[in-house]
Amino acid sequence: MTLFALAIGTTLIVVAGLLHHGALYNIGRFTQASERNSTKTIHLTFAGLLVLHVGEILAFSAVNFLLLNWDSIGGPKEEAIDWADVIYLTGVNFTTLGYTQIELVGPIRMVTMLQSLGGFMLLTWSATYLFTVCQKSWQQAERE
Repeated sequence: MTLFALAIGTTLIVVAGLLHHGALYNIGRFTQASERNSTKTIHLTFAGLLVLHVGEILAFSAVNFLLLNWDSIGGPKEEAIDWADVIYLTGVNFTTLGYTQIELVGPIRMVTMLQSLGGFMLLTWSATYLFTVCQKSWQQAERE
């Protein structure tokens, strides 16, 4: 079951990466219309990335909620957790902190571990993207 959990986690990260790429492309297309105002471009990009990451956390949460209701893959050590707990657990893992009061047991830990890795990769990808947008916007503002 551990290898199966690793496969689930890896698949989730690959799918998230593909969707993230498409979302970055669309954020870029959306903000192109505001390129005359560099501050507006930066703000729209930042807001788009925020919405994107919240959506990714909610998507991972939905998967985690389903997996946590599957007895074979493990679950919380103490007691059942509700939807808000799953969002909290996923959000903390997505930002790679991983410190929550919710302790998981079983192969589900492999899935959440890989979600932490994926969250780190997606967040750094977005940070690099935002840095590039800022750099281009500021260079354009200097030329004007």
